[in-house]
Amino acid sequence: MRVIHAIYSFTIGGSETMLVDIINEQCNEASVSLIIVNDKMDRNLLDTIDKRVNVFLINRRESSKIQLLSAFFKINQIVNRINPDVIHCHDNKLFPFFIRRQRKSCLTIHSVNLSVVFLKRYRRIFAISAAVQQNIKKISGINAQIVLNGIKIDQYKPRVNFDFDPGRDEFKIAQISRLCPEQKGQHIAIQAMRLLKEQNPNRNIRLYFIGGGEALAELKELAVRYAVQHQIVFEGVADRDRIKNNLRDYHVLIQPSLIEGFGLTIIEGFACGLPVIASDLDGPGEICRLLDAGLLARPGDPVDLAEKIYNVYQSYLSNTLEKEDYMLKDKNQLKIFDIQTTAKTYLENYKMNS
Repeated sequence: MRVIHAIYSFTIGGSETMLVDIINEQCNEASVSLIIVNDKMDRNLLDTIDKRVNVFLINRRESSKIQLLSAFFKINQIVNRINPDVIHCHDNKLFPFFIRRQRKSCLTIHSVNLSVVFLKRYRRIFAISAAVQQNIKKISGINAQIVLNGIKIDQYKPRVNFDFDPGRDEFKIAQISRLCPEQKGQHIAIQAMRLLKEQNPNRNIRLYFIGGGEALAELKELAVRYAVQHQIVFEGVADRDRIKNNLRDYHVLIQPSLIEGFGLTIIEGFACGLPVIASDLDGPGEICRLLDAGLLARPGDPVDLAEKIYNVYQSYLSNTLEKEDYMLKDKNQLKIFDIQTTAKTYLENYKMNS
């Protein structure tokens, strides 16, 4: 089977890192190609793609309407040469590039409240969660098939020691996501840190933002405004190996998103044996309820987030964390989010589509 995946840009984010894992799995059973339309990409992420995958960089300047036509011809030359059985798009607006191969097109929708443009032109639509599936049905009337996102669970090193000495240890909070507060809620986390500092001035609690983005200066300024700049560390972008090996060194993972169709980092937190606090949105809530684990905070509420962080802190102090209801009971529960299952499910559906 010949499969083409297509995406506009290729920076570090949940959908891009998941796509790498999917194509690296699929190339064990199929001939896989990846078309990246725009010139906005992360070279380190590109380097993680299996060498068996054919990668085509169109290098269209992002948002350039002038270069759309040349991109169309370049892409169609590639498609004609490969003659794929399936074209799997990861952005609904990619459809015009593949209009001549409509019967072979499918689309995965990775978030909620997206534009309905071209949705009904794809032969098949996939949703990464029940929350996304319901949203697609609501805005377009389309019945999308759920294919849950996944990670390589066994590659994540779990935390095995939950000892905590407040006189010696720093309590480390991690949030992994693009610095995009209107979606990922970093400003809510900063406000929660202000509350924690005011209520517990002698506690050594620090928040680590792992990820890059255009809001870096804005968030640093907000941290200074709230006088928590010394309690917040902006670590920048981390590659997947660093996450897999080092996430366990933190004490809790938070994801205070305001918009979230799934929440891959939530799965990563559980895979590393950490307590996880996420916004009570449809996507994160679906994950936590499927696993019967995690703490859900009210979206956009720094008071509730601060309270839940401090509850986890207290559980470390009292050495009762592993007994808490919000901890994952068995790592085998995560098998429903294994990337091999995700990749295989897509391949099976391609065969039905071809």
